[in-house]
Amino acid sequence: MRHLRPRHGFAAGFPLKYSRLINLYRAFSSSQINNDLTPFTRRLFKLPSAPPTSTQNHTDLTTFLSYAKHISLPETSTVYVGTHYEYTVLQSLRRYALSLERIGGRDDAGIDLVGTWHLPERERERAVRVLVQCKALKSKLGPNLVRELEGTFRQAPVGWRTDLTAGVLVSPREATKGVRDALARSSYPLIWMMMERDGTLRQALWNARAEELGLGPLRVETRYGIVDSESGAVTKEVALTWNGDDVPHMDQIEQDLLRFEDRWVASWGTKVSDIEKDVLLDAVENSFPDGHPNSEPDGAVSKSDQTKVLHELQRH
Repeated sequence: MRHLRPRHGFAAGFPLKYSRLINLYRAFSSSQINNDLTPFTRRLFKLPSAPPTSTQNHTDLTTFLSYAKHISLPETSTVYVGTHYEYTVLQSLRRYALSLERIGGRDDAGIDLVGTWHLPERERERAVRVLVQCKALKSKLGPNLVRELEGTFRQAPVGWRTDLTAGVLVSPREATKGVRDALARSSYPLIWMMMERDGTLRQALWNARAEELGLGPLRVETRYGIVDSESGAVTKEVALTWNGDDVPHMDQIEQDLLRFEDRWVASWGTKVSDIEKDVLLDAVENSFPDGHPNSEPDGAVSKSDQTKVLHELQRH
């Protein structure tokens, strides 16, 4: 078992006026993406669904590697390097509560990934929408890439055209002073991340406009663990924290959403199949067009509200 000793990272008063610069060291997550949210879950929590992907040949890093091998795609080709990096980013950022889907292709308007950031206090309907560009470039990043990232807001797919949307630029290269200044000047909420091609997150930077989306309590802790007691080799990990607690993994968040969904269905006092869940949600939305009724702390719904919805169900 690996024992980690926490060491607090940057405090709330980090002096850069345009953002916080955070050094992040994180090994590539080996977590398999197997908790995909159903269309009903997305509808219940008003989470947007990504537009259709540009290819059906692969859906994650594993299937892409298999496909690339099948067609003998050179590992040095632009398509291989770019697609591999996009899937690496998608999978690695699940560690930090980001649920992403790949939409990259010829008509992607410069957007490689879209998704939601489920930070504490920004859960369910309030999750931050994100538009992600992945730049697996060997050359330095220039301010022109910030302008390109700003352009994605004007081309955002339906569901991401909200005031809760942030643009994210991910690259294995460190941001230059020109990039940092461009981020600071931008009127859009922008986040920049330096991520190695193996998924190790090295740095993160966001501007004041992104801070307004509710990122204030986000902090970082550097943690050290002993791997080899004989050699004394030490690993360094970074955890993103929210008010002192680790930001949960997306796997945990998806499980919590599904449990909340089950409680929501049960709160109406009727048993329904997966197919009938949409019918129940239709009835609730028709009965309460201004929003779902408030439930008790235990998740229960008042008898009068239950009766109102049951009457609506009987009409169909």
